[in-house]
Amino acid sequence: MATVSLGFLSANSRGHSAHYDDFLRLVPEEADVQIVPLNLWQNSLYDLEGKTREHIERTTALVAEHGWDGIALMGAPMQVQNPEHVEQLRGLLNIPATTALESGAAAVKAFGARRILLLTPFDDGLNAMLREFLTGQGLDVVVPVNNRTDTSREDVTSTERKSADEVYQIAVDAFAGADVDAVYFQGAPLNPLLAVERLEADLGVPVVASNPAMLWHITSLLGHRLPSSAEGCGRLLREWPERV
Repeated sequence: MATVSLGFLSANSRGHSAHYDDFLRLVPEEADVQIVPLNLWQNSLYDLEGKTREHIERTTALVAEHGWDGIALMGAPMQVQNPEHVEQLRGLLNIPATTALESGAAAVKAFGARRILLLTPFDDGLNAMLREFLTGQGLDVVVPVNNRTDTSREDVTSTERKSADEVYQIAVDAFAGADVDAVYFQGAPLNPLLAVERLEADLGVPVVASNPAMLWHITSLLGHRLPSSAEGCGRLLREWPERV
């Protein structure tokens, strides 16, 4: 029987994809993780602006239905475009809730990192919002400029088709000359999970991905330590550092 039951709530319409499968295989058997789509955007991630009411209504209904011990809110674009959303939601819940950005920031800090390389599947506009949020968390953030101006569904999901070698090379190229002490992948469609340990070995710094970071963070908030023994899980899930 699982020690903790967790809801991972995605703002998009997909409850299943390859990068979710890669994440779920890293989850230790003591944790029951359910990934549930909230269907809040169809065409562009910018459609999430102003969706606070819908997100809260759907999330609170799901928490009541499933009886989870804690929840993780997947999708940084929802948080940065609706700054009051998460605290409003927390005020209605009696269980812990974390977000992708909060978890990622906590994870790199747990390794003692303060200057990070942020890699995402998003455009420059959303990346600027993410950088501002993470800077507010006390981090110095390096974000490569990609000169994209929109984040459509096709634009985001196209990153899922990149191989582990391609994602590895994106990170290596961005890391060169960046002078950072951690790499943070935000946005699971740019899927680093099959390359995390190779990157950590070759770059010599922790590599944090958003979904494992949320698992580590929400489980830690619930008072559990559940290190993973799955092949390729990376330092965060294998070492399970203490929150700071």
